[in-house]
Amino acid sequence: MHDFSSYIGIIGGGISGLTLGCSLRKYGINTVIFEKEPNLHDEGAGISISPNGLIALEHLDLKNELEKSSYKSSKAILKYNNSLLLEMDSPVYTMNRRNLINILYKKFIDLGGEMLFDSELKDIDIEKKECLFTNSSSSKIRHFIASDGIKSLVREKFFSNRSQPIYSGYSAWRGFIRSENPNVEITFSSNKHLVSYPINNDLKRSFTGIIKSNEQVTESWREKGNLETFIEYFEETDNKIHEIFESAEDIYKWGIFVRPPLKSIIKKNITLIGDAAHPMVPFLGQGACIAIEDAYTFGYLCHELKCEFDKVQKMYQLLRLKRDNKIQKISLNQGKLNHLKNPFLVFLRNQLMKKTDIVSNRLKAIHNYDVHEETIKSLTN
Repeated sequence: MHDFSSYIGIIGGGISGLTLGCSLRKYGINTVIFEKEPNLHDEGAGISISPNGLIALEHLDLKNELEKSSYKSSKAILKYNNSLLLEMDSPVYTMNRRNLINILYKKFIDLGGEMLFDSELKDIDIEKKECLFTNSSSSKIRHFIASDGIKSLVREKFFSNRSQPIYSGYSAWRGFIRSENPNVEITFSSNKHLVSYPINNDLKRSFTGIIKSNEQVTESWREKGNLETFIEYFEETDNKIHEIFESAEDIYKWGIFVRPPLKSIIKKNITLIGDAAHPMVPFLGQGACIAIEDAYTFGYLCHELKCEFDKVQKMYQLLRLKRDNKIQKISLNQGKLNHLKNPFLVFLRNQLMKKTDIVSNRLKAIHNYDVHEETIKSLTN
């Protein structure tokens, strides 16, 4: 039995868990992260950090490191098949997910945080404030944070009546190519869309192709896909697709799963953050950013409210539940817009994108959220 009875224990060392660890350690709050893998998450996948996520990272003194390890495109290009729909300023930093994990981990350790690997959660006893791991170790914890992703054991046991993630109907391919294209590009087609963007200054570019399909695919970022099959599915999106993707590295395929929105993300001495609270489909690029917002909010509230967890949890839920569920819903609806098949609806969508500010206005409503200001505001009201 490890005695962490004066610690906040974070289950899961992904983006949300490590961001929360940095936020708590910034204020000297005892924090330990339990990670089931034997080392840091090594999945190489592209992610985007929009202004709402960047605000939190800046307050954690991580903006400079993020800028060094990412790429800032000046333009985002939206197309329908090979036809231009819209060209707009790009507000996001794009990077390899692995690099963000490394930045967060280094900061957490430099701040005196402790991370225990090979610690896969088996069970939690709320009353005794104990957690048991599959390696037969156990720990006493002051407060539990579940940041263990869409397959969260904590969510299933205490919040979801043992319900499992549900296949969304979308399947995705991802990988990297070499390209001198400096722009973010999103191409829509019938029942599918393709996103790509540079992730560094070395011509490396991340791509994700998503289709609507009744064929259920495993929810795993580590299952190899077939490049020829990917090109066959997406060749109508770009008449140069064979040339563009001939430099593709290993390609992976996974099924996108969802969970219904929760009515509460707090229970006794347990709090949910990130995908454990609100798994996002990737159609707005907000999964990482909303998780970062969650983590920053909880950490700042712990500092301001001196770890009086009843107060912290109530304020955290007040600040996060409505926004999290809203972005989760908007992301799902965006998927429907992205994958229209009806010719009239496709035409209408494309004309709205071409001739109105609907896209930029929708993104601004999400990106302009200032998590630091909103948290301060809630404490002073």
